[in-house]
Amino acid sequence: MSSSVHIIRARSEDIAEYRRSMACLSALMKQWEAINRQYTEADTLKIEQIRQRFQEIKQYQQNIRQYSAEAFARLTEQIPGMIEFIGQDIEQMQEALIEQHPVQRQHQRVQQENAAMLLNLVQQRMPEQQALLQQLAAVAKGEQTGSAEQILSQAVMMIGQQPTRLTEAQQVLARRLKEPESENTQASVQQDDHYPGHPLQRIDRHIAELAVLDPQQDIASFIQRAAELERQVQDPNWNMLSDSLILDLAQATRNARALMEKRQQLGLLIAGLESYHASEVTVLIERLNLALTSRELSPLVEAIAAAQAATEQQQQNIAALARREAVLEGLAKLGYEVRESDAEAWLDDGKVVIRKPATPGYGLELAGAKGSERFQVRAVAFSEQRDTQRDEDIESIWCGEHQQLQQILAETGDRFTVERAMAAGASPLKVARPADAPAEQADYHYRGEGSRSLD
Repeated sequence: MSSSVHIIRARSEDIAEYRRSMACLSALMKQWEAINRQYTEADTLKIEQIRQRFQEIKQYQQNIRQYSAEAFARLTEQIPGMIEFIGQDIEQMQEALIEQHPVQRQHQRVQQENAAMLLNLVQQRMPEQQALLQQLAAVAKGEQTGSAEQILSQAVMMIGQQPTRLTEAQQVLARRLKEPESENTQASVQQDDHYPGHPLQRIDRHIAELAVLDPQQDIASFIQRAAELERQVQDPNWNMLSDSLILDLAQATRNARALMEKRQQLGLLIAGLESYHASEVTVLIERLNLALTSRELSPLVEAIAAAQAATEQQQQNIAALARREAVLEGLAKLGYEVRESDAEAWLDDGKVVIRKPATPGYGLELAGAKGSERFQVRAVAFSEQRDTQRDEDIESIWCGEHQQLQQILAETGDRFTVERAMAAGASPLKVARPADAPAEQADYHYRGEGSRSLD
């Protein structure tokens, strides 16, 4: 054949994409580990299984080129699924942490109510128990939460040891306090609609969301407003104040969730860009890290767009060079003279012409757009003054070499296919000018970990 159009997918670009994906997964795993340290009720078996799976995937980086194309493809297919799984697990743990807070606050309120009731009983029945009275007063105010259960149990026991001179209402109260705490809490939650638990629980949940989703946000004012509501008598004004606080908290939590999502997205993009070790994105990465600290959505959105554009550009640059390196290395093995600068010359000029000492006066022209997987190869002559009867023989030689090149590239995991081809002799050979400089070396050596497409 005199001319052919090929599609090339170099393994080096797949390796670069694998490294980018692994950098994103590693960054996400750091977030996952951080939230695991907060969520004490996490399934330890599941945690260890996830860690082990991550280490198994991570170890493939050590000798990535030793794996066959099929094994490497299976490996790379696992990473997006792992990223999605870890992201979902982070969301589930965040939700669990958020749900814990309202339950804890409701439990504390029940303790405070019980402490207030016991305080009244002890004052009437055992006014001499000053230490116990002080402790109960502290629990009723929401203090000494760590020892609250012990203080309440002590008070119930001491009341039970007193002669039975309690009123009927006090006896009901004493029996209630002797019930398991879980039953007390459940009964408290199921009280009449006038009980303030529902709006207060909504407030508690919003505050918990802010604390979990945006730990850097100052939520002291929200906590203070919630505490003031708990101390106030319920009336129409109380309802208005609680509704106002809930609305403010709802807006704040929406903003916090949006900020968290954008920060996570930007953080993974930064990790991916860092995996390229490209000097041209160093300044951009510094700007992106600065945007990562922003408390406004607009800078984060702009940074994400810039990071995505830079990632696409890096992918294109790596792919373009890797494809040309793969083809030129294969041709070098077939005896063509290939210089170290030929790959970049092909990128810059859109084409490069190489010669072969075994067929003097003839060579190959390689041409193709930078961002495309397609490129054209055509046999060319170097002079108008030649024996044109040799042209068809040269074209036939290239036809055989093409099959050899395809086999060479397949051995290194590169995918090389013919999209279309012109038969030998279908058109006159193009006359092209070969590179004037002598070949720097005939043995092409870009590939492997030293490949510039992987710098």
